[in-house]
Amino acid sequence: MVSPVPLKRRLGIIDLGSNSARLIIVRYTPGVAFKVTDELSRRVRLGEGMVADNRLRPAAMERAIDAVNMFRAFCQANAVAHLIPVATAAVRDAVNRAEFLARLHKSTGLKFRVLTGEEEAYFGVLGVINSMGLRAGLVMDVGGGSTEVSEVRKGRFRRGVTSPLGAVRLTELYLDGDPVRASEAARLADHVFSTFKMLDWMKVEDGEKLVGLGGTLRALARIDREMRDYPLGLTHGYELELDRLDELIERVRKLPLRERLRKVPGLQPDRADIILAGAMVVAEALRRAGADRMTVCGQGLREGLFYREFLKPADPPVVHNLREFSVLNLGRLYGFDKAHVDHVARLALSLFDQLSKQHGYGEPEREYLWAASQLHDIGTIVDYYDHHKHSAYIVVSTGLPGYSHRETVLIALLGL
Repeated sequence: MVSPVPLKRRLGIIDLGSNSARLIIVRYTPGVAFKVTDELSRRVRLGEGMVADNRLRPAAMERAIDAVNMFRAFCQANAVAHLIPVATAAVRDAVNRAEFLARLHKSTGLKFRVLTGEEEAYFGVLGVINSMGLRAGLVMDVGGGSTEVSEVRKGRFRRGVTSPLGAVRLTELYLDGDPVRASEAARLADHVFSTFKMLDWMKVEDGEKLVGLGGTLRALARIDREMRDYPLGLTHGYELELDRLDELIERVRKLPLRERLRKVPGLQPDRADIILAGAMVVAEALRRAGADRMTVCGQGLREGLFYREFLKPADPPVVHNLREFSVLNLGRLYGFDKAHVDHVARLALSLFDQLSKQHGYGEPEREYLWAASQLHDIGTIVDYYDHHKHSAYIVVSTGLPGYSHRETVLIALLGL
């Protein structure tokens, strides 16, 4: 067995949002291979109570500082010296943000960069482009304090705007009832409709995608997966359909908060009170864009910040061929023998080409065969015996960014 490629650097990225504080740690060799090795999340509700006067509350600030101190200690224990700490909507909008940032720096030693709305949208789009290969369409990030909507053209960020349509903010403003009254939901729906109506470019054309990212979208994907017994555990690349989302919204609206966790499978406790507002924003975005489904992206702002470091000095920092890179990255992480797998690929593709008139398949199937040839032996990192089964499990459970779920399963099965 060939050893995995050595990952020479460690990077920690902290995202201090309105609902959650998150840390990812990535090990990487620039431009060659990377792997997320740790991810921590704490619900801090930094934006709690801000709707009245745009002031961060003392208790919320303390929760955020405690979380960041925990993240910093975790990074120190894991020899992660390079940290990129950023803050988003709640801190950006707070009239007392200078006071909070000073306290945060004094307590943690970290100087946070407060992203503008456009910067937040841009880095989210970088995460999408480098993990989904999006060429044209819209990207939406639903956070706790704001929602960013961005336009992608020719595989590049074109523009992005931020609106105060965060799940925490909207819940506090509109959804007081328990269960939520139909009149409350209607007022919220009208507000979201009016906000999106101002974006005359918020449309997807035939062949384009509407991609969603952030905690709300991941939560909705988990719920929908559970409710329909989806066979894969993947969130990245999952398709959330508007018809099913509308049914979920009405179901959640009628449930008292204490019953949501029991009657909505896959719903996490830290999202139970704000999931309805977030889901309504997503549903209205789909209607505004003229789309019947949203593709969920498991990457976003934090990963976008990482790709800027990983792909330096490229400008823009975009992976040239995502599907090829995804396959090679996975192979490098699990120690494939490049000379061997290239030889297997040559033989397999030669047979494919010679028999093309008999089997009738085309370029997509040829690419799947190449990918399966590259990854058929990675399971030897688990054990040589039955390594083909281990390889298939790794491919299906890890996923291949740039490939659909169906394509990922086909590649895994071709290696068996």
